[in-house]
Amino acid sequence: MECGGVISPDTFFRLKDQPKNLLICVYVADQVARQVKEAGYTGNVMIFSTLQLFDTSERWQFYEEHMSELEDVYDMVADDKSRVTVAGFLNSIRSGDVSYLEKINEDSSVKTLDPVILQYTDQEIFAYIGAFTGDTISKFLEITNGNYKRIIGFELDRQNYEVLRQTTDGMENIYIKNVAVGAAPGKVRFLSGRSESSALSEQGDSEAEMIALDDVEEMQGVTFIKISVSGLELTVLEGAKKLLRRNAPKVAAYVSGKQLWEIPKYLKEMVPEYRLYIRHYGQGTQGMVCYAIRNQ
Repeated sequence: MECGGVISPDTFFRLKDQPKNLLICVYVADQVARQVKEAGYTGNVMIFSTLQLFDTSERWQFYEEHMSELEDVYDMVADDKSRVTVAGFLNSIRSGDVSYLEKINEDSSVKTLDPVILQYTDQEIFAYIGAFTGDTISKFLEITNGNYKRIIGFELDRQNYEVLRQTTDGMENIYIKNVAVGAAPGKVRFLSGRSESSALSEQGDSEAEMIALDDVEEMQGVTFIKISVSGLELTVLEGAKKLLRRNAPKVAAYVSGKQLWEIPKYLKEMVPEYRLYIRHYGQGTQGMVCYAIRNQ
């Protein structure tokens, strides 16, 4: 069978002769594999980890130079699963062997929202920084059966924000803001119109207002902060010092690169009572998440 160009999933499943082998090369490959099987595909599904596309030697040198900080994180986390996750992540980079990631992977459909760790109540005030088009908000509503007190979504990119607005239209007690979130108020430039890849950049083609979470009225009383902002998660938390110290909300943040040790350290400095958990989701090295909760 020959097929040129890009086709939609619907077109793929209407093909008379489907391929015997299907290679999936995306971050959330586990979700895609599950979807195609549920749709009736009976061929062989293979997942190709994005980690295999890159030389890991320089990345390993970076982590090796910061091994003392990583050992601090290893000692800081609250459970054995977190320690196994940190070790497996580092071993995957050291060796280039993706089987280490496969052993520690969690279900990517609940990434950053793990209900076992976060233990939601019907009084959640959920703030999502980097809300994209609202897909994670929809997942939050599914996990909590639509029981919450308030939702605040922050999305920088205007195109994403418009879809987010449509996604949340009609929902009660939800506030969405088309702004950047950082350590202090100001103006920033960013690369727009790039879907999930829209990001702050001095060479950006657009300008936006930046705010700090401490200054947002709707954030008062927040119980859960979720952050996904392309490596700038720590700057968001630096603008939420008052909220963290006063409310000790649950936190879920991606921790790539040096944030793997910077964010856990920062959270423990803000709230010494926090219990920290590290989990990994999806294929590749960008799926590390740090959770922080304070047991009541």
